[in-house]
Amino acid sequence: MTGSQSRRGGRGTAGVLPRIGNGSLAEQTTRALLEAIMERRFPGDRLPNEPALAEQLGVSRTTIRTALQTLERLGVVSRAPARGTQVRPHIGRESILLHRLIGFRGMLEAGHDDVRIEERMDVREHGTEPAMQALGLDAATPMVVHDKTIVADGRPAVHLFQEVPLEYVAEDARRRLTTGRRFDIPDSIFEFSRSWPGREIDHSVVELVPAVVPDDPDFPLDLAPGTPHIVLREIHYSAANEAVAYSREIVNDELIRFRLVRSR
Repeated sequence: MTGSQSRRGGRGTAGVLPRIGNGSLAEQTTRALLEAIMERRFPGDRLPNEPALAEQLGVSRTTIRTALQTLERLGVVSRAPARGTQVRPHIGRESILLHRLIGFRGMLEAGHDDVRIEERMDVREHGTEPAMQALGLDAATPMVVHDKTIVADGRPAVHLFQEVPLEYVAEDARRRLTTGRRFDIPDSIFEFSRSWPGREIDHSVVELVPAVVPDDPDFPLDLAPGTPHIVLREIHYSAANEAVAYSREIVNDELIRFRLVRSR
């Protein structure tokens, strides 16, 4: 199982729940459950019932129910009256815990006072070559591009460049994006995918690529040429295993560090 964490430690809070950035009690509970899932703390990948979880985490059953509903919506668990809450099969030891679930922003907020997002979303005549190849698209396919930088204490920490075919996006969003009308940018590509009829993201495959900063003044992170960093390339799939979107994240690993956890 692969996970990720902010290099700087959290500022700490009292109580049962771990400090993983700001957010409501339900959000913190979701993150606490997610960490437990990724660290394989539940025997047989089956979660205890709601009263037991509420007692373990020191929160109400309503908060637990909200957190479980969030994890179900994100595709981490499945729930059924007869068999309870089960971790879904694709959340395995090889799974990577990234911005979809805990969030780069949340990790950075645990160790920095000022975290902000600079972003834009627009339509382009075609996508990047890696995206078109990964998604099996014609070179002339119009793409929606989300260009996003997360800045921590004035330093660019993560740059995300996400691409999805325009035709996959719901009609209202397409009209807004192509006519310049007001469009509220979703928090993540996973949230955005809920407006792609029949193509909501179910799971993603991530490749971690060591890289060095090129001698390019337009490089999005504040790193000197030749500095090692991490690039993540993600192909996002629907429940039907159709490749529906492509992401590239450049990570300043002075601010965010990845770790590999091996278990029996």
